[in-house]
Amino acid sequence: MLRKEIKDDNELYLYFNDKLIYKRWLNQGYSKVFDRFACGKDTFMSITKDENGNIKHLRKIFIRGEFCDSKLDFWNKYVEDMEFSVKKDFGKNLDAFNDAITAKGPGYPGDCIIEITGTEKLEKIFGKKDFNFIIELLKEAEFVKLIVKKSEV
Repeated sequence: MLRKEIKDDNELYLYFNDKLIYKRWLNQGYSKVFDRFACGKDTFMSITKDENGNIKHLRKIFIRGEFCDSKLDFWNKYVEDMEFSVKKDFGKNLDAFNDAITAKGPGYPGDCIIEITGTEKLEKIFGKKDFNFIIELLKEAEFVKLIVKKSEV
């Protein structure tokens, strides 16, 4: 059974079968996973209500730019938790990404939250123009909630 608890000092605790598996310091914006084996890829889902009160399950895609050393590293992080059928034909380049986001081509993430950290490093890898293209494309996509952070603590 999954249980969450928010303490007075603004810390979020997530328990699975009464075992602490995740902690997030809400004020500082960083977190720690304590037991990766208690989590599956479906653990990183955001459950929210839409404007009509319907419950939506949004998958969360984490792209940690500070751990990317190449464009291929970035694209691999982007498709890492997608179903094989969605990612198998994704071209891992800007054109393929544009097709995925604008035309629901291979690599289409569906309704999701995409959190990108380490943007300074990604800007160096892609170049300012191409990286801004990625960010603007995601900002304009109605099915993506984008979270961008310069660096992760």
